[in-house]
Amino acid sequence: MQQPLLEELEQLIDEIKRKEQAIVYTVPDEVIVSIKKAKNLERLLLEILNTVQGSGGVDIVNILRREFSISKNLTDRFARWAAHSKEQLADALHDAIDRAEIRAGKQGLFFAGSPGKQEAAEALALLKDIAHAAVRRQLNPRYAGANAYVEMQDKLLRFHELPNTFPGSDTVKYRGLLSEDRLYAMSGKDSEITEALKASTRAWYQRSSLAFLENREWYPDYDYVQAYLYLLTVEQLEHLRDDFIRYIGEEFTKLKEKPELHRAESLKSMLETALSWSV
Repeated sequence: MQQPLLEELEQLIDEIKRKEQAIVYTVPDEVIVSIKKAKNLERLLLEILNTVQGSGGVDIVNILRREFSISKNLTDRFARWAAHSKEQLADALHDAIDRAEIRAGKQGLFFAGSPGKQEAAEALALLKDIAHAAVRRQLNPRYAGANAYVEMQDKLLRFHELPNTFPGSDTVKYRGLLSEDRLYAMSGKDSEITEALKASTRAWYQRSSLAFLENREWYPDYDYVQAYLYLLTVEQLEHLRDDFIRYIGEEFTKLKEKPELHRAESLKSMLETALSWSV
């Protein structure tokens, strides 16, 4: 009795799974209409910005669910959306992004200071470019080669270079933006795209007047250095290595006055790591 029942249940489960896998999903017309009518789009730009600059990769499906009430049942099955439905949604989103503005009362979402008219306009243009690139990556895979990722990273860095964009001129923000680990996650763990991102980001850093990567104090710990070596020239790395070795020498002088095994081992590990760095 039990065995035939178990077999029938297994057959039913397999049949349900086959039918589920065969379904092709489309975005309801009312969702497209709501996007076409959408106003006050600062939150959409902000959520896409935060996703692109975050460490979890570029996936805006859940943003679309929250902003335009697309059902979770549908977003959970994104991989089985019909191609024409993705294109229809992409067209509506691109139009919405083009309409987006940053109203005076919403500038605090993007700026720590008070931007002038020109800076606000430039920031908005960059935010739109970032959002357009994210939509292309998500909904138009044929346009989502390395160039789409490089464009997002380039515009993101330019956005943060503006005088008043949050969080101001604090270089700590670059720990996340420049980390090799973030670029790898951003690329969807694609090695070829990661290398393109690293090359463009390195070119940006070398063009800039920034020098924080060459200073030991910028790193919370020496283990963090590895994620930024791709940005440095040989000369810049030697400057950074010398800074660490100078610090280790100073700490060693203190240590000899009051020897402590744990501290001695820590300094030895730091020195060995610093000597192993290469670009």
